[in-house]
Amino acid sequence: MRRPATGAPTTALWQLGALGAAFGVVEAALILQGPPAAAAAGLPYTATAWVYLGAGLAAWSRRPASRVGPLLAAGGSVWLLCGLASTTVPVLVGLGIVVATIPVAILLHVLLAFPSGRLRDGPSRLLVALGYVTTTVLQAPVWLWNPASPFLVADRPDLLLVGRGINSTLAFVVILATAWVLVRRLGAAPPADRPVLAPLFLYGGASLVAVVVLGNLYRVARVDPAVIDWLQVAVLAGAPVAFAAGVLLGGFARTAALEELGEWLGSTERRRGEVGPALARTLGDPSLRLAFPDDDGGWVDGEGHPVAVPAGRELVPVELAGRPVGAIVHDPLLQPDPETVRAAGRVVAIAVDRERLTARLLAEQEQLRESRLRLVEAGDRERRRLASDLHDRLQGRLVLLALRAGTARAEEADLEAFRRDVDEVAAEVRLIVAGVMPALLIERGLTAAVEEMLARTPLRTSLERSDDADGARLPPSVEGTGFHVVAEAITNTVKYAGATSLEVRLHRRAGLLQLSVRDDGCGGAVAAGGTGLRGLRDRVEALGGRFTVTSPEGQGTTLAVELPCAW
Repeated sequence: MRRPATGAPTTALWQLGALGAAFGVVEAALILQGPPAAAAAGLPYTATAWVYLGAGLAAWSRRPASRVGPLLAAGGSVWLLCGLASTTVPVLVGLGIVVATIPVAILLHVLLAFPSGRLRDGPSRLLVALGYVTTTVLQAPVWLWNPASPFLVADRPDLLLVGRGINSTLAFVVILATAWVLVRRLGAAPPADRPVLAPLFLYGGASLVAVVVLGNLYRVARVDPAVIDWLQVAVLAGAPVAFAAGVLLGGFARTAALEELGEWLGSTERRRGEVGPALARTLGDPSLRLAFPDDDGGWVDGEGHPVAVPAGRELVPVELAGRPVGAIVHDPLLQPDPETVRAAGRVVAIAVDRERLTARLLAEQEQLRESRLRLVEAGDRERRRLASDLHDRLQGRLVLLALRAGTARAEEADLEAFRRDVDEVAAEVRLIVAGVMPALLIERGLTAAVEEMLARTPLRTSLERSDDADGARLPPSVEGTGFHVVAEAITNTVKYAGATSLEVRLHRRAGLLQLSVRDDGCGGAVAAGGTGLRGLRDRVEALGGRFTVTSPEGQGTTLAVELPCAW
C-alpha cells in the first residue's frame, strides 16, 4: 500500500552519491587523456555534475516528499553524460553530444515543478514536454548535418540552418510561456512564500534566457565556442544550489509533504487508524495524535477512550464545512507553525471525519457494553435486596404466624392477636412491593405516582403537565423509567442539593415523553458521578431515549429525559 513519503533511505542515497563520485573520477581521468583544450571544456561538466548530484541528494534526504531532490540528482547524472563528449572514446563522445542540451530541459522542469517537484497543471506539463522535445528531437539537425558531428549523414548547411532556426524559435516561445506561468504562480502564492519564490523564479528564468541567447550568439558575433560553453555551464551550475536551498529553507518546506499526503488520501484505500500516523510522518512529529469530539464536549481517541492534552502540547481543531470533526494534538516545538498544522488538517478533514464516525461507533459500542453490564449488575442488586427483604423481614414473620396459628385457641383475644399479625405481614408485603413498583403507578399511571411523591417531599414543589394523547396510559416500561427518574432526582435533591424548591415537568407530545426535574440547589452534579444517575441514564438509553444533566456550580440542577412512548 502506498503511503506518504517520510524519509529517503540514507544508505541508498550514500551509495548513489558514491556511484556519481566514482563515475566523475573515471570521466575526469578519460578527459585528461585528451588534449588540454578538451580537458578545459570537459572538466567543468564533471564539476557541475557533482554540484547537481550533491544538492539533489541533500534535498532528497531532507525533504523526501519533494521531487525536486530526485530531479536535481537526475540532472547530475545527465551532466556526467554531457562530459563524455570531451573524452577520446568515439562512442562516449557521441553519447555526450546527444544529451548535451538536456540539462536546460531539466532546469525548466525544476523551475515549473518547484517546490513539490510535481507539475501541477496542464500548461506546466506541456511546457516541460516541449522543453524535452526541443533539447532532444529538435537537436537532430545538429547531429545529422553538422560536419563536426560523429553522426554526420550529409553536409547540409541549409537544413542545419533551418533546424537551428526552428529549435531557437520554439525555445524562445517556451521561455516566454514559462515566464507567463511563473508570474501567475507568483501572484497566487501566499505572501509568506513570495520572498523565496520571486528570486528563484527570476534566477531560473534568467538562466534559461541566458543559455538560449548564448547558444545563438554565433549569429551576431564571432565568439569562441569554448567561451560560450563555459558561460552556459557557469550559468546553469548555480541553479541546483539555489533550488535545493529553497526546498530546505523556504517557508513552504512542508508544501510537498502536504501534497504527497493529499495524493495518498485520494489514491489508496485506507485501513482504520492510518490517517493519524500518516499525518505524524508528514508534519515530522512522531508524538502527534488525532482526537475526535464526543457528545459531552470532550475528546476521544480512535478507540473511543478519553483524550487529555498533556502539558506542552497544542490542540488544533480540524473542521469540515464549518463544523469540528477532529483535532490534531501535536508538539509545538517540532512544528511551531500552527498554520501548517491547520493546512494539514484541511487536507485530511474528510478522512478525519470518517475516522470520527468510526471512533464514535466504537465509543457507543463500548458504552452499550458497559450500560448492559451495569443494567445486569443493577438487576442483580435489586434481586438480592428483594431476596434479603423477603428473607429478613417477611419470612420470619410468616414462620411465627404459622406457629401461632397452630397453637391458637378459638378465643376472642387469640383471634384478635392473630388478625393483628396478619395485618402487619400484609403491611410489610405492601412496603416491599412499593419498593419494587408502587401500586399507585401500576393502578393510575405516572402522573398520579409523581403527584403522590411530590406530596410527600419536604420541599416547595410544583408540577407542570400536558398530554396530547387524551390521558392514554404510557407503555409500562416508559412509566417505570419515568417514575424512577423522578424518584432518584427527588432523593438526590433532598439529600445533597440543599435546595428549597423542586419543579417537575411532564409533557407528552407527538409520541415523545419529555420529563424534567429542576431544583434551586448547589449544582455540580454529573451524569457519570454515581451509580444512581448513571443507572438512570442506562435505563433511558436502553429505551432509545436521551438523558442529560445540566448542573453548573451554584445554579441548581436540571435533569431532562426524552423517551419515545408510542405504542
